[in-house]
Amino acid sequence: MTRLFQKLTVLLSCLLLITLPGCGKSDPAPAESKRNAQQASTDTPDNTDDGDSSPPQKRASADIGKGRRQNEIWTDSDGRKYIGQVPMDIYYDDPNAIALNATPVNGGGVTQVADAGQGNGMSSGNPGGGIVEANNTQTGSETGSDAGSETTASAGGWDTMLPEKVLTDEITEVRNFLSATVQSVGSYNSSLAMIEPKVASLAILSNIAREHPAELTWKEDAAYIREFAKQMIVEPLQRGKKDQARLQELFENMQDTFNRSRPSDIADPPDDGFPDVAAMSSVMKRMQDAQNRLMQEAGTESAFKSKKDLVQHEAAILQTFTHVISLEEYGYDDEDFQGYAKAVEEAAKSIQAAADADDFAAYELSLSKISTSCQACHSDFKN
Repeated sequence: MTRLFQKLTVLLSCLLLITLPGCGKSDPAPAESKRNAQQASTDTPDNTDDGDSSPPQKRASADIGKGRRQNEIWTDSDGRKYIGQVPMDIYYDDPNAIALNATPVNGGGVTQVADAGQGNGMSSGNPGGGIVEANNTQTGSETGSDAGSETTASAGGWDTMLPEKVLTDEITEVRNFLSATVQSVGSYNSSLAMIEPKVASLAILSNIAREHPAELTWKEDAAYIREFAKQMIVEPLQRGKKDQARLQELFENMQDTFNRSRPSDIADPPDDGFPDVAAMSSVMKRMQDAQNRLMQEAGTESAFKSKKDLVQHEAAILQTFTHVISLEEYGYDDEDFQGYAKAVEEAAKSIQAAADADDFAAYELSLSKISTSCQACHSDFKN
């Protein structure tokens, strides 16, 4: 009985050994499996010479996962450019043309933006809102983007980018600001940083007013007004009574001139161009203010739709001033600079079309284009 029990024990042990994993020849040994896997990876066609065998899409995803600033421009490992976490190739080359496209969708009878400008009210005396008319003029076959906005402006057609209402509203706003600012040393000192870009805006616009077709009561004295503004910021402003009193006197003479009571002892102004009346840096500060207002005060869809007048105004100022600093007078005829300026000018024009169409998505894309172009331009030229 004992011997029988021993035989059964041996038999069961053998059966157990046969069924254990790794015993027999059905599966390769762990070391052999590892060698086979390494050999297979060596023979894989997708293997690269740089030692990084991770798929390109995975590497790009890893790049995107890194912390990025909102307006940071960078390129992933596949050569695709981004601003923040948004790929730049999603932007249309000409969003303004797309926003204004009145082609029926799928052959249907409803156009997308044909009547977008009706009831805008941004241009006085024009029930269609003059900004839409300006955009149509700019994109037409005779004066389209290929013809260039410089030709339009040099021909006296400033109203194609600067509606009369924007011109007069901006000048009125600056006059009200100065009226509240230069009357005392305290208010002057507290508002010092805001004076330069606002006065630069007044200087540029009064120079434009001389050629603008708008019928302005002070138009024949626009050169005098421009000269007063020029003298306000001809030197960097300093805190204190001296500059406050100087600006107050210039502003009072300016106000009298606006009111058709120009002082008789004022010398005739020189025939200055834009660079003579406002430095590019001063004009660009007003452009930055316009961009900031668009982003901060109309940064949500509800604010964008409820502040259409603000959006139209700031976009028109941004478009006009971008055009001004790109003129040959300022001396920046570099091809790259002109390309950046053109991109900002077109994007500002697209913002106006987006406001007419209540198209917040197109508005955001245009703002991103402006931010991208300005950042790239500053990187190349500011220093």
